[in-house]
Parts: sequence; C-alpha cells; structure tokens
Amino acid sequence: MKLHWFLKEKIKTSRNLIVFILYILSINVHAHHSRAEFAEGAVREIEGEVIRVVWRNPHVMFNIKTILSDGSEEIWELEAGDAGTLARRGLEDGHINVGDQIKVAGPISTRRDHYMAVSHALLSNGLEMIFGNSAPLWSEQFMGGGRSGILPNNTISLESNGIFRVWIRMGSTPYDVIEQPPLTPEARVAWQSYDPLQDDPVLDCILPGMPRVITMAGSRPIQFEEDGDNILLHSENFNLTRTIHMNMNGPSNSIEASPLGYSRGQWDGNTLIVTTTHISWPLFELPPLYGVPQSEEMEIIERFTLNDDELVYDFWAYDPVNFTQPIEEFDYFVWRWDPQVRIRTNECEVYSRSGINNIIGGNTSPPSEMIDVP
Repeated sequence: MKLHWFLKEKIKTSRNLIVFILYILSINVHAHHSRAEFAEGAVREIEGEVIRVVWRNPHVMFNIKTILSDGSEEIWELEAGDAGTLARRGLEDGHINVGDQIKVAGPISTRRDHYMAVSHALLSNGLEMIFGNSAPLWSEQFMGGGRSGILPNNTISLESNGIFRVWIRMGSTPYDVIEQPPLTPEARVAWQSYDPLQDDPVLDCILPGMPRVITMAGSRPIQFEEDGDNILLHSENFNLTRTIHMNMNGPSNSIEASPLGYSRGQWDGNTLIVTTTHISWPLFELPPLYGVPQSEEMEIIERFTLNDDELVYDFWAYDPVNFTQPIEEFDYFVWRWDPQVRIRTNECEVYSRSGINNIIGGNTSPPSEMIDVP
C-alpha cells in the first residue's frame, strides 16, 4: 500500500544517521509537529480585496489582495475551520464573496509566507464574523464566536438516552500531551522526517483511521447508536462510523486490518471501555503529536465515562513496534450533550490550488489540519 511504503522508506535510515538525529533532538525541540506554526506566530490585522473563496471541508479557505504603502501587492491565504463547525456558529457560505473589501485578524504562520489562521473578519457592511470562541474585535454587530452556532433541529428528542445521543466537544483541543513521544530510534527518525504540510494523506481526502478519526475531529460531534448487540459510533469527521462489538470474544485471526480497526466494547458501570486492534492506518495522531508511525500491532483503549450530560474521554495506546512505553491521557476530551446538535454531512473536497497559483504565479502550500483559533 502507498501509505505503508511511505513509512517504510522513512524508517530505512542508517544507524549513524539515527544517532546523529537523536543528538540534534537533544539540543533542539522540533516545533513543526505541534501548533507552533500558529501559536508562536504574531497576530496581525490585514485589509484587502477578496479574490478567492473556497467554502469546503476539511477547511474553509479564502484569499485577499492587499496593497502596500509602496503600491505593491501581497496575496494572503486565510485558513478557517471546517464548513460544518462554522455553520454551527452561524457562519455560512455567501457572507464573504469575491470582490468584497474586508479586514481580517489572526495568527500568522511561522512556516508559510502570507498564511493566516483567520480568527475574525470585518465585512464592508460592519458585520464581524468570529471564526473561533473569542469576543468581537471591532463591531457590536457580529456572528459566530462562543456558543452561537447551535442549530435548531425540531426532530431531535429533548429526552436523554444514556450514552446514545449526539455529543459535541467542550473547549478547544488540548495540547498538554507530551511533545516528545516514547519512540524507538527508527520510529523517531520517521516521525522527525514527517512534514504535515506535505505528507499528510488527508490533504488528498484519503479517509483517516484510528485514532485520528476521533482525536483530530475538532469540534465535529459524535453520536452513539444501538445496533442490535453492537454499538455504532458515528463521527461527523469525514462521516465515518465505527462498529463496537459488544461480545466478549476477541477478534479471530481471520479479521483483516482496516484503517478504523476492530473494536470490542464492554461496560464498567457508566463507562464504555473500547479496545481497538487490527488498525492499518499507519499514522498515530494525538495532538500535538502528528505523523507518529504506528504498526498493525497498535492497541488502543478508550474510556467514555457518562456523567449526566457530559461524556469524559480517557485514552491509552501502545504499539510494541514503534513505542517504548504506552501513551496515556486522562480527561483528554469532554463532550457535552446538546439536544439541538445534529451530525452534518462532512464530505471532503481536495483543495485545488491551480486557481490561486494562477493568481499569484507561484506555488503555495496545502492547508494544515484543523485548529481551534482563539
């Protein structure tokens, strides 16, 4: 398979190179596997004309042209969240159009020139769009931000049904996970050589597997559904569904590995414990860890603990091929139940860069994984 070939090539490195890289790593903490692309970037305000709008998944993108004091032009590429999450904030396609004069603000990339994770946009009519959770910057008339994006859905029952509801995550993505994972020397070399701006298969709309489908879902909701003796776990993240087998028999040797793996579940009081094996997705992603190699020997244990209208998520993972010890995170996510939230269609569209390349006459970089702007 193409993805497995990619990782094998990354790991085929001489022992001398491994020793050298590990020495360098002891001096320099690498940043491009974390949020540092934007977290360390300066927040900037830019005004200009909208020249392109692509309102799609996995990211909404648009470009503006600014005129500098010397009369020269700059083209800025702006990245927002996915269309579904923005719709819950009340931000829909059509608010920003080609030809509009707007002002935007957000952290700028430390890796890509003229690239911003947009957090605010002020339209020519005085309306401010807030793409994250923060307060308005310029106008008393605004949309988005905070909890403004829950869409009414009269077909959803207001009665709770244990874990079998739609859950939406509370707060932003946690980033207190260890940034230097416990890896073998070979796996560390593969991880260090991974470039999320170039090597990420999801940028080409290749559907992700475990654990990414849940650990990098952003603000997209999940839903548990009874399916006979089993449980279905739906995610708005690429509209993927996992089957959790609730019988206690382990998977047979005849089960083939798949990106989502084979999941077995059991109840421990109000906690659903899910053990997943037979995962063929070759990348382990637990923000801020991106592009960590994982083998089909990976085992992941998730704990979904029901606490009234909240669902607490604990995570444990161990890959004997690539890890030197397990990675474990408690309270990694907390979801809340809101009866007005529903799973939306989240079809991915490959971001065509030919249009903007023609505009600026050069190469540009693919959008990054979705982040939560302040």
